[in-house]
This record gives sequence, structure tokens and C-alpha cells, in this order.
Amino acid sequence: MSLEENSTYRCVSPNHIQLPGQPSSKFIDRFIRLKTTYWNREYAIVLLAIIGLCITSQQFSTYSTYIEFMNQPNKTDNFHRDGCIPYNMLGYIVGLIPGGVLATFYPAHNILGICVAISSIGHVIVIMSLSYLNGLTLRILQFCIGMAMAVADLSIDRVWTYWVPLNKQSIRHVPMVLYLVLIEEGYLRDTMDKLHNEHSSYTLTLLIGVIGLAWYVLWLYVINGNYSFWSLSRDFILFGGLNNSRYAFGTYGESLTRSIVSDIPWKSIWTSKPFLAIVVLYVCDNRLYQSYYYSDLYSNGVFEWTMRDNTVVLLLLIVVLVELVPEIALPISTTNVRKIWSCSYFGSLGIIFFLEAILGNSIRNNKIFQYLFKEMRHLYNFGFYANTLDIAPKYASLLSGFLMCTHYYISDFVWEYVVRPILTFAKPNEVETAILMTIICFAVAVFYAIFASAELQPWADESDEENQQNVVENDNK
Repeated sequence: MSLEENSTYRCVSPNHIQLPGQPSSKFIDRFIRLKTTYWNREYAIVLLAIIGLCITSQQFSTYSTYIEFMNQPNKTDNFHRDGCIPYNMLGYIVGLIPGGVLATFYPAHNILGICVAISSIGHVIVIMSLSYLNGLTLRILQFCIGMAMAVADLSIDRVWTYWVPLNKQSIRHVPMVLYLVLIEEGYLRDTMDKLHNEHSSYTLTLLIGVIGLAWYVLWLYVINGNYSFWSLSRDFILFGGLNNSRYAFGTYGESLTRSIVSDIPWKSIWTSKPFLAIVVLYVCDNRLYQSYYYSDLYSNGVFEWTMRDNTVVLLLLIVVLVELVPEIALPISTTNVRKIWSCSYFGSLGIIFFLEAILGNSIRNNKIFQYLFKEMRHLYNFGFYANTLDIAPKYASLLSGFLMCTHYYISDFVWEYVVRPILTFAKPNEVETAILMTIICFAVAVFYAIFASAELQPWADESDEENQQNVVENDNK
């Protein structure tokens, strides 16, 4: 199903509903509006997509746990000790940019479905024949599974922006935020680890793959709506058509791959100040998180993981505030919402580092600082993390691929070849290092406040591109 065909299924929630025979009540009307906004088919599709991502995430997690289980003594002799897990991560990294391109020019919901299916099929094959596969075959399978996982992770952004368009309502990203919290806080991982200890590790690991295949069947049924499943063609099931009519299969002339790549506004993307502001925040956030959170003083033995329950409770309160204030009380623009949360996040980190410089690095202080750090970290999910969905809905998956590459490559490069040599030359003590971190946090917050935006960028405006394409096609007739 093409995106054009699917457009008839998307509904626009009414801004105001007045029931006949009832007195006018602003609270009731707004409550009904919120209900119709979030209780609909579009949000059901996004929720099902999030469940699919959770399944692929758990497939990797359960496979890693299964490898550890099989590495225990007296399990088996004919076994690949590392399970070729590094090749899974290599495939994931390699698939980031191609995955963003696929999800941009093909219907992302179909790309997501087929990638979850590929990951599930590969997962089942690997688990059932792990002791019989040679090393090369297992490496290839793990590499392909990793690429499928990367494409699925990127496709969710375009699925989100297509089925649940923002319409300048920032709060519509809340379900995505809750999904991130579930993944980041490790609730699903801990639950699966307990099940591994209580039940058969092989059966549970295999079951996750079967659940992924069952999810794919349900996904096809939900996405295709009233269409008969058995009447779907191969191209329809795999890709569902293209986002752009001139990329249809069977067209002649210019290479399809070259045409798609040339139509991406590469220069506009990397010269866009709002996008560069997001990139800067990704670079700084990744290094701050690794250097601060994974230090010896912030080990799991210092921080009680039972505090995660308090974290989620506070996050839910934040969700309620973000839900009610912009939607009911005050008409806050999406740009201001993004700036408030992002600047609050980095500003709070700057305060934490400043307090660390004053109070010192005692275990008690570090315990409090880490708790505050984890609480404040949830704010960026409402801020710059979702900002790409605002500025370029059409290219959301591609921009996410760039940002993930930033997370894995650019941040490490900047740290190793820029920041670390400076610190090595200056040799600052702990207080000076904390002050430097404070300055970086506040500088990043100011930079984002100046250059960030949540407005649709001209190079990402689909209507202008479609009009220009129609003019070109008419001239060629």
C-alpha cells in the first residue's frame, strides 16, 4: 500500500466536539478532544510498531543471554563461544544510513514490517541450528540480522510522522517517550532475564522469534486494512509501493538508486542550523553520559536500581504536565517546548557538575548526583531527541540515521582528537574538570536556544517538492 493510498485512512481529530443536548463545558470538550486524538487507528498502528521494535530488541537481548547460558560448563562442546554477536553490531552500524534512505523513499510501515520479519526468521534459524552452523554462515546471518534491526529502528520515525502528524502538538510524542523509557531503564531486559532463569533458555529464546513472525502477520492485517491478505502481490507485501510515483518499479531511464540518492537534499540537511544544533547536542550528550555515568564512582553498586520506580513515577508526572499545559491551559509553541526541555536538561547537568566541583566527589554526593542525572536525562526525550520529527517529517528516518552515526562515530572522534588532547595538555584536577563540564553544558544549552527550531524546514516541505515534480512532469509531456 502506497502512502498516497493510505492517506485516506488517516483521520484529523476534531479540535472541538459539542454533544447535542448537553451544556457547554470546556473541560469535557477538551477531554473528548484528547480522547479522540489518542484513541484511534493511527495511534494503534504506532503502538503496534513500538511493540515490533521491542520484539527485535528482545531478540538480541535473549540471544546474548542464551549465548552466556550456553557458555556455562557442561553445556555443549560444538558451540560458537561468542555467538558472533560483534557481527550483529557491525551490521547494525552499517545499516544506519541505507536504512534511513529506505524508510524515506519507501513506505516506512512496510519497511518496518519486513525488517522485523527478517530479524525474526534469522533469529529462529540461528537458534535452531546454532550448534551446526559454521562460523562464516553464522557471521553472515548475524550481520544481516543487525542490518534489519537498524532499518527497523529508523523506520519507526517515519511511521510516526506519517500516521501521527504533529500538527504543532508536541505532546503527541509521549508514547514514543514512554517506549524509550522502557528500553533505557531496562525493565524488559530484566523481565526477560528472570524468565531465562526460571524457564528453559532455549525455548524462551526461540519463542521470541516466533512472536516476531506472528507480529508481522498482525502488522500486515492492520496496515492493509480492508484489503485481502491473500490478494496482495509480492511487491505490495514487501514494499507497498513507493513514496514517490516516479520511483515505481519497472520504470526506465535513470538508475533508480542514483535517482533516489540525488533527490536527497544533502547540502541543505548539513547546512541547516536547526539540524546542526541537534547534532551538537547529540555529540555532547553521548560523551557526557559515558564519561559521567560509567565512571567507577557511579557503578551499580553505588546506585540502587530500585530507584527506577521513582524515576518512572516522576516521569509520568512530567508527562501529565506536558500533556495538560500545552493542550488545555497555554498555547505553547512546539519550538519553545523543545527549547525548554533541552535547555533544562543541559542546564541541570551544568548545575550538577557545578555542585560536584563545590561539594567534592564523595560516594554519598555521587549517589545523589547520579540519581538527579538519571531523572534529568528523561527531559531530552521531550526536547532535541524528537526535534527531527518536527523539522523534517519526511526525512525523519534519514536524519535519525545521521544522528545514530554521530552517536557511534563523531562523538568518539571529537572526544579522542579534540577534547582528550586538550585535557592531557592542561592536566586539570577534578574541580577544574567539573568546572569545564559546567561551561560545556551551559554553552550547549545556549547554542540550542539560539539556533534550534521546531518549524518545518523549506528543504523538507513535501508540498513544494510535489508541486515542483508536477511542473517537471508536465513540461516533459
